[in-house]
Amino acid sequence: MDFLPHISFGAPWILLGLVVLPVIWFLLRVTPPLPKRVVFPPLRLLLGLKDEEETPSGTPWWLMLLRLIAAAAVIIALSEPQIGRTLTLTGSGPLVLLVDNGWTAAPNWDARAGLVREAVDSATRANRPVAIIATADRSEGEYLDSGRAAKAAAALEPRPWLASRKNAIAALAKLQPGAEVLWLSDGVDDGLAAKAADGLKRLGSVRLFASENGPLAIANATNTSAGFELTVIRTGDDGTAQGVIAALGEQGQTLGTAPFRIENGRNKTVAKLAIPLEMRNQTARLEILGEKSAGAVHLLDRGAPRRAVGLVSGAQGEEPLLSGTFYLERALSPYADLHKGAIADLIARKVSVLILSDVGKIAGANYDQVKKFVEDGGLLIRFAGDHTASGTDDLVPVALRAGGRTLGSALSWGSPQHLATFPETSPFSGLAIPEDVTVSRQILAEPSVALASHTWARLADGTPMVTAAARGKGWIVQFHVAAAPSWSTLPMSGLYVDMLRRLMTLSTGVEPAELSAGAMLPAASVLDGFGKLGADGDAQPIKSRDIATTEASRAHPPGLYGAPGAERALNAANNSTLLMPMHSLDLSTAHYAARAALPLKTPFLIAAAFLLLIDFLISLVLRGYVPNVKRWLGTAAALLLLVHTGVARADDAFAMKAALDTRLAYVVTGVADVDAMSKAGLTGLGTVLAQRTTYAPQEPMGVNLEKDDLSFFPLIYWPMDPRQKDLSAAAVSKVAEYMRNGGTILIDTRDLTLGPVRGPNNPGELTLRRLLGKLDMPPLAPVPPAHVLTKSYYLISTFPGRWDGGTVWAQVLPPGNAPIRGGDGVSPIIIGGNDWAAAWATDGHGHPLADVTPGGSTQRELAIRFGVNLVMYALTGNYKTDQVHVKAILQRLGK
Repeated sequence: MDFLPHISFGAPWILLGLVVLPVIWFLLRVTPPLPKRVVFPPLRLLLGLKDEEETPSGTPWWLMLLRLIAAAAVIIALSEPQIGRTLTLTGSGPLVLLVDNGWTAAPNWDARAGLVREAVDSATRANRPVAIIATADRSEGEYLDSGRAAKAAAALEPRPWLASRKNAIAALAKLQPGAEVLWLSDGVDDGLAAKAADGLKRLGSVRLFASENGPLAIANATNTSAGFELTVIRTGDDGTAQGVIAALGEQGQTLGTAPFRIENGRNKTVAKLAIPLEMRNQTARLEILGEKSAGAVHLLDRGAPRRAVGLVSGAQGEEPLLSGTFYLERALSPYADLHKGAIADLIARKVSVLILSDVGKIAGANYDQVKKFVEDGGLLIRFAGDHTASGTDDLVPVALRAGGRTLGSALSWGSPQHLATFPETSPFSGLAIPEDVTVSRQILAEPSVALASHTWARLADGTPMVTAAARGKGWIVQFHVAAAPSWSTLPMSGLYVDMLRRLMTLSTGVEPAELSAGAMLPAASVLDGFGKLGADGDAQPIKSRDIATTEASRAHPPGLYGAPGAERALNAANNSTLLMPMHSLDLSTAHYAARAALPLKTPFLIAAAFLLLIDFLISLVLRGYVPNVKRWLGTAAALLLLVHTGVARADDAFAMKAALDTRLAYVVTGVADVDAMSKAGLTGLGTVLAQRTTYAPQEPMGVNLEKDDLSFFPLIYWPMDPRQKDLSAAAVSKVAEYMRNGGTILIDTRDLTLGPVRGPNNPGELTLRRLLGKLDMPPLAPVPPAHVLTKSYYLISTFPGRWDGGTVWAQVLPPGNAPIRGGDGVSPIIIGGNDWAAAWATDGHGHPLADVTPGGSTQRELAIRFGVNLVMYALTGNYKTDQVHVKAILQRLGK
């Protein structure tokens, strides 16, 4: 029943109660007056006695109005008012709801769910049974009473797979005719729409609801040299459709966006999202902004965590473009931290993977170091070459023949060999082999019974191309071809990159069997119908070889499957997904409302309760049951002032202590051991500063980002720890303001203190992204060799702490060394992970509190020098870039 265009009532007859408001007025209009309090001695009673009849005072008009409004609000609430579209049921028999609830229904799910709720509520008031059949669920096809129907309606949600009307048609066949039918469709024809319509017509009158705009989906995404190329599809080809695609990182941060437009007469388009390779490597998912469905999300396979990789070349004097290390760097730099140098130096840097390009024999102490490195869990990858052809040591997976086999030699084949399909037991299984990958030279393996079990890749003639063997806790992998294209075209193909990435995964502890084609991939996390990644639920494992051809379903919902660090993506939409519109069903059709009807019963009841509470308080005051209000308010104000004064005094004490001396500061994380180490570290650094410079800092202070003023401190040390709590929005703003107004923060992710390896999945870096993900960070880059930080006091080239080897990041220097901020040239933020406070920390007697590795006392001295440079940099800015210092700096460098 409609009284206004957009307001309706579920039980309009209750509004007749408004006519009794005058009666309520008569009942409530008299309120006993407040007794007058006077001094009452007996004589005063006789003198003041009057022989007049007094009548009680009437209730104030504003209080009467308040009570009438409250009564009217209760009456209106009981009439079940609502704003928005109202569904009107026309029949009197059972109600049947056929609900399409695949991911194609998710974009306008609120309107669909509201319509279901209205239909069930209307049927409940009319005492009509309801059958709810969801096309993406298993429905029984039975009529439910009001309670069960309400529960079933509340449990409806979009599923992350496409709806199938086959089961729904079978469920409809079980229902008796004579019903009123509502089909809440997604507008997509799965080939059974006409058959479903016939089944509904058999039951009674049918009304079809459809969306004006069909769903959008990402059917495919390709990572090209220029960026991502995505195929966006839609339902039908009428009109134009447009939107924005975003590349998102693992923490939901936006890495890049690109618009797309599907022209009239077309049902798909190709969108190009051009972002740098480094950003593409961090991308975890691509999605259509605002679409909110599993089909609008395209998950990407997860690679191994970023590892520290050492590169060693046995060849000397090679041209850069012909060297194996050049191609290895190009293949691995997006996915690993690469270091080049001597074997001993690389192992000392705690690399996780050691790659030897054309190193025939590992001699002397290096042999023992590499052997121990592998047995302790390291990954050794060796590539063949001229040195290898002359002979090798026993740190190989299988025995190798000297000399090798070359196209045109005595042991040659007639033409370059192609690669055979990778064995199912190989970690390379499932990778596509390009037809243009050929091999013209290789190192042969000595035949043996166990050779087949050690072979991960073969040539077409059956000879091994990659062999591997476990050694202790680690692995040795041998490529029987060179790392450069002189022996094969493999280094110039994308397969080269994919094979190396699979091998990086082995360094995380994943077994090769977990990467093979026959491996069962358990669900790591799955998408819901709205495209949100969550728990795996009841998802069944998928064989690695089948995941590329598996369609998303109830058993295998879209999501990530496989071992941590090597998850494979199963998406809701793919190249075979086709969204066909429903046509010619000969049904009465209506569109969903822009939004579901909004019930107003609860707001009216809350308003009535609030008005009655006010009336109750006013009545207490009028009857004198509330003590002196002014006195009570005065006491409360005094207490508040006292508390405020106490806080102000505490704040003043902090400010005075920080302002009277230039102090170093550290962020109080709330983790006792971390805060103690920060204080000890800055105390030790302060002692060195007092001994070696004219700056003698007082005891360092801890700052609480939530309440303390940061502006007193030129430099704040902030260690990362997973136990730290998230920052409030106010704290994030304070940090941003501090950086913007001249302060410098040294953020220490303490990588090797918190985890076994560095990289984006290290606990310290994860904490950094969690705490500062909303901060407006300046563009950062590794500190260059000529940066002021390397010469502000000492001349240094590295920045070690308790650990060595991590990259230190600072704000990117503008072209021409222009000032970074306000003319001081100081980066507002410096990020590293070497745990500097632990290297600086001393006890009360000046003894170090923590060991440093691998450089011992020399490394500690370099860490202290970095700390001195850092403080001088924060205090003095970029003065060392002045030309007046160049002569002295060159003399100290011996130039």
